[in-house]
Amino acid sequence: MQLLIKTPFLLIFFAVVITQSTSVSAQSQQDDFLQAYSVLHDGGFYDSSHLQGYVLQPYLNYERIKRRVNKTSDQVLINFIKKNQPSWLSEDITVELLKRFSKHRKWKSVLVHYNERFANNKAKCHGLNAIIRTSSGQKKTQALNEGMDLWLSGSRRPKDCNALFSLLKSNKRITDKLAWERITLAMNKGRTSLSSDLAKHLNERSLVALWIKLRKKPTKTLKHKRLKKKGERSRQLIAYGIKRLARKNPANARKVWNQFQKSHPFTTQEKAKVESYIAVKQAIDHSPYALQKLAAIPNKLRSDDGNTWMARMALRQGDWKKLGIAIASMKPEEQKQDIWQYWRAQSDKRTGKKTAVNLHKLAKNASFYGFLAADQLKQPYSRLLQKEVNWAQYTPKIRNMKSIQRATELFALGMPKLAKKEWFWTLKHLNKQDKLAAAAYALEIREPFLAIITVSQTKDWNQTGLRFPMEYQNVVKNAARQQGIQPAWAYGIMRRESAFDSQIVSSANAKGLMQVLPATAKGVARKLGITNHKTSDLLIPEKNARIGTAYLSQMLKRFGGNYVKATASYNAGPHRIPRWLPDFKISAPQWIESIPFNETRKYVRSVMAYTTIYDHKLNYKNRRNLRLSQRLQNVGPK
Repeated sequence: MQLLIKTPFLLIFFAVVITQSTSVSAQSQQDDFLQAYSVLHDGGFYDSSHLQGYVLQPYLNYERIKRRVNKTSDQVLINFIKKNQPSWLSEDITVELLKRFSKHRKWKSVLVHYNERFANNKAKCHGLNAIIRTSSGQKKTQALNEGMDLWLSGSRRPKDCNALFSLLKSNKRITDKLAWERITLAMNKGRTSLSSDLAKHLNERSLVALWIKLRKKPTKTLKHKRLKKKGERSRQLIAYGIKRLARKNPANARKVWNQFQKSHPFTTQEKAKVESYIAVKQAIDHSPYALQKLAAIPNKLRSDDGNTWMARMALRQGDWKKLGIAIASMKPEEQKQDIWQYWRAQSDKRTGKKTAVNLHKLAKNASFYGFLAADQLKQPYSRLLQKEVNWAQYTPKIRNMKSIQRATELFALGMPKLAKKEWFWTLKHLNKQDKLAAAAYALEIREPFLAIITVSQTKDWNQTGLRFPMEYQNVVKNAARQQGIQPAWAYGIMRRESAFDSQIVSSANAKGLMQVLPATAKGVARKLGITNHKTSDLLIPEKNARIGTAYLSQMLKRFGGNYVKATASYNAGPHRIPRWLPDFKISAPQWIESIPFNETRKYVRSVMAYTTIYDHKLNYKNRRNLRLSQRLQNVGPK
């Protein structure tokens, strides 16, 4: 009996010792890796032989090679690639190997190590270059065509592609016409430097310099004598200049445009594009004449933006007939979107038409317009009531992937940039189900931001379990209740702002979970009586949530309890809201669609839908959840 009593004790004792020993060993490996990585990354020497077998060992070998790649033998590069493929690490070293072989014109060696399946653009350029130089007939033609697909881009390509592009030029693939096409793509993206470089392929190079001047100083440059010529390219540059004018002054742009139409034979299509552009700018400014101008353009010639803004202005003005015309003029794939399915049904109803829209199907989606459709039909939110998929059964496959194991360890070591690089490289090679399983695994390792972004790649917007995790629940509830606002709304804002990445900082310097600007936080902290507030506090979840929810509460009071206006003000600033208000009272969804900022318009829809989802998660069991429509108060001139 005594032995039986002692044995479990001894087993427990040794288990604890072994567990502690393993933990210490793992910690020691992590510490040694961090030290080794730092030294090697800076170009130093470090003996890491004791880390053989450690999951991040490939990073140490990679740093050794990368810092001395020109002094590293071909065989060392080849061995690293074979041992670590597939991975972004092996892909990167493959580019170095192909670059070396290309430099020494070892085309057969390039082809031996060129793997099209895992080739990025750099590797692809080296591979296609080698194929063109060593092949003939259909194979060479196909490689030339693929090379042109790479070349014909509005963005600059890597230097590794220069040799390929020179080869395309010598094979007379880069013609004056195609060069102009690429310059057009570049100028439409504002890539003036690339456009200047591409001018060498043109017969009339000075046109590019003129085009760039039109971008910077349209009023002055539209008077240039070169634009008096009647050719197609002159008309294209004039149209571009008019559009640049319209960005700041649509009325003036229309006057100048009318003058040019008298002197140049613009085609019907060219006229429609410019007319659409000017009218859209007027619509964004909420000009009362914009709807009339857009409706005057033939339905088949109106631009995509023109159709969209015609629909939005028709909504703002309550013109249900023109709304129907605008939606019917959209591309079929756009008409199928939730937003236009919903509004077409409303247009048909108001104009007495029998609608072909299936609102019952739309109501099954966990989206802003899916919820509105369910509200109209007085149906429950069926998507939110469905049982969640048990993704845990699929996560072992993800967990066992080497690249995911490396990503997990990198997260644990506080190296999120490299971790995300591993993660997103892996996603490129996963099917939809595996991506969803990866999202579930991201939640398991407490990386909600990663889970949300991963699901977005599948475009499966109804995966509410994966897309809307209940992170920081106590933090959100406490902060929201202290400020007298609904936790679900705070959750909706937080989910849209940061996707629960508490350390995220935007390009505008907004920080933390609720993406609060330091200047805003300072003012809010003062009102809350916080005397020791520091900007760095915004990266602490509890403090960020307190400031963010307090500001939300202020916005809600400022706009008379109107959630839609308060939400819009959180994104765009409260000073803009009065300028966006309609002349007479309209429904909140109508007003949302007329918000001139694309980001704010999408933001409000998203936050209100997210709020509905989180309200369901928080309150459905106690029957205290609200319908989306209950939060959408009408919007009027005040």
